[in-house]
Amino acid sequence: MIDKKMMIITNIPNPYRIPLFNELNVQLKQRGIKLKVVFGARGYSRRKFQLDMEECQFDYTILKSSPRNIFFAGKTWFTYSGLLKLIRQERPDQIIIIGFSLGTIKLWLRSFRVKTPIIIWSGTIPTSKHSFLRRMQRKLIMKRVSGYIAYGSKAKEYLVSLGADPGKVHIAINTVDTTFFSSKTFQLRQELDEKGNKKHLTSIGYLIPRKNVFRVLEVVKLLAETRNDFILDLIGDGSDKKKLERFVADNGISSFVKFHGFRQTDELPFFLARSRCFLFQTDFDIWGLVLNEAMAAGIPCISSIHAGATHDLIIEGETGFAMDFADTGKVAECLNWILEYPDKARQIGDNAGKFIREHASLEKCVEGFIKVIEPIKEK
Repeated sequence: MIDKKMMIITNIPNPYRIPLFNELNVQLKQRGIKLKVVFGARGYSRRKFQLDMEECQFDYTILKSSPRNIFFAGKTWFTYSGLLKLIRQERPDQIIIIGFSLGTIKLWLRSFRVKTPIIIWSGTIPTSKHSFLRRMQRKLIMKRVSGYIAYGSKAKEYLVSLGADPGKVHIAINTVDTTFFSSKTFQLRQELDEKGNKKHLTSIGYLIPRKNVFRVLEVVKLLAETRNDFILDLIGDGSDKKKLERFVADNGISSFVKFHGFRQTDELPFFLARSRCFLFQTDFDIWGLVLNEAMAAGIPCISSIHAGATHDLIIEGETGFAMDFADTGKVAECLNWILEYPDKARQIGDNAGKFIREHASLEKCVEGFIKVIEPIKEK
């Protein structure tokens, strides 16, 4: 019997959240809770993925509001127009909202009139650069919040630093449909014929300044000085693409790097299946879901210490390697070891896949949501 209604408010529908909401919907129904997901907009220009909304097995509404770039390039803001009207119509018993957005501020103002429990779902980590005023604003908002869901340990650390009660902050490990990546990659790997082929390395992500993919190319350049049996598959698009292509040409490493452009989610297992190592470089990421995908696929990964995911998913030398890509020599040395000792590297990939199955599946993520939701439901 459905006797409660929970609303989740987030920015846009995307391929990695739909499976999570589907799983959450199943588990909430078992507890007598109806799920309603509200998206701030249908999409925005930087997102190129294709999405079939028929995959949504939950009730949802897309607000008639437009995302906007405000004050600085590369950041998209959502107005959440019509949100409060929709809440009045739906009358949810609990509301989960992603991050500290304009929508969160609207809920905070509403909380002075209507006492609906608010849960903040956040991935922000301590290294995020926020002004004193922004921190004070967030602390003020948090005084009227009932609970918190954090992407990982670093996100929990940030919420606690703002004054959240640690007992009210639960980790719902940020993840994707890891079963898809593990099963599809395994299937494709059985069909591979690698005789005489070069060893493939893989990097997936936006080619933008924050990702600083030049670091990866510098590693390739250094490794190419001692061996010529590998090639980097660089998957993604962005404002840095032409500069990266120029770097490859100017440094004579064109035979070691292949640009594949943006690829849809269902195309990624092909590249992961033939990969000997996944290189995840970023100068800053609150998480980095590509790491979940690569580890689920059973690939040894070298992951940036500047990504939140690295701190929760990488056990050094066991499930992967956490490194600062600014230390080009050290990364190249590690990569050379992975290529030189395939059996040992394969074991690390197997460990990574097992770790994801046990600690970062959709089911594990939903457990974190339930831990926050159930105490509020009982009140």
